[in-house]
Amino acid sequence: MHRSPDPSAAALGGVEAWLAAARRVTVLTGAGISTDSGIPDFRGPNGVWTRNPQAERLATYSLYLADPQIRRDSWRSRLEHSAWHARPNAGHQALVALEAGGRLRGLITQNVDGLHQRAGSHPSLVIEIHGTIWFTECTGCGDRREMAETLERVRAGEADPACELCGGILKSATISFGQELKEDVVQAAVAAA
Repeated sequence: MHRSPDPSAAALGGVEAWLAAARRVTVLTGAGISTDSGIPDFRGPNGVWTRNPQAERLATYSLYLADPQIRRDSWRSRLEHSAWHARPNAGHQALVALEAGGRLRGLITQNVDGLHQRAGSHPSLVIEIHGTIWFTECTGCGDRREMAETLERVRAGEADPACELCGGILKSATISFGQELKEDVVQAAVAAA
């Protein structure tokens, strides 16, 4: 019986050879690298928005700013976010090894979970194009604080905590639908690529 070669194996072999020969590498990661760490993607078969299409509203900037109920729902969902307990997986560790070999120029990620840094990737190489869940930012004055501090306020009963400096609306330091990417982050990604 004749078996055709597995095209994915051939492609993988080609990638391995290319990677072994490369002197400088920039990597782009998305949700797929973190699913093995227990963080669901958004649109996949078991994705957050696939299971609950209304959850996408929590990530829409204009709705978040306009609707206090969406903010309250967002804060409640942040309390139980899978990133708080997730651990880096073999994919994250492989990128740390690439960096240790001195060939990683940049690691551009769409993920907000911080797993690359927790795996050991140097923060200066990680470019979080969609921000990070580990901090909050005020939409008014831009004050930035650790997410844990704000989540303690939510646990203490503040359903929609306001900025302690200006009273503005707080949100995770992530990029929501309809929110502009940060220019300095985009420029860093372009330079790395």
